[in-house]
Amino acid sequence: MKINLAACMAAGLLAIMGIAHGADGVDREQQDARVAQFAIPGHDDSSPGFESLSFRSGPRGRGIDYEYGADHKRVRLRNLGTSAEDGGFAVRFPNGLVLDVVPQGDALQVSDRGGKYRKTFEWKYEGPVNGRGTFCQSCVDKPEAIAFVREHFMH
Repeated sequence: MKINLAACMAAGLLAIMGIAHGADGVDREQQDARVAQFAIPGHDDSSPGFESLSFRSGPRGRGIDYEYGADHKRVRLRNLGTSAEDGGFAVRFPNGLVLDVVPQGDALQVSDRGGKYRKTFEWKYEGPVNGRGTFCQSCVDKPEAIAFVREHFMH
């Protein structure tokens, strides 16, 4: 009897987890989140000059992350809203630095207000390369990336 009760409890727990995570074990809230990745061209993930911006939107809200360097330091940015003069929006780093992000064509022009930092970030593919790696289920494809940023981050 104790074995059957334990088995029933385990089956019930697995069923509850199946509802929350789906039969494949994937967290449905995470699956519903979408992310558009942009990076500076010419620098792969292991390069000291690597810089990327990730724009995430989903049931838990929105977020913008800046990642840089070969060791992938990550910083959460604060969206300051749309800038009427340049058609973009501003983001603030935890240290107070403000950068303007302006969609231009299929890229993002990112610059500081003092004229010392100006870089172009292009859509970044996240997925298998030469059969190695995993497919990014939540990543926004290149044709949709700028529209995704405009829709979810320019308000």
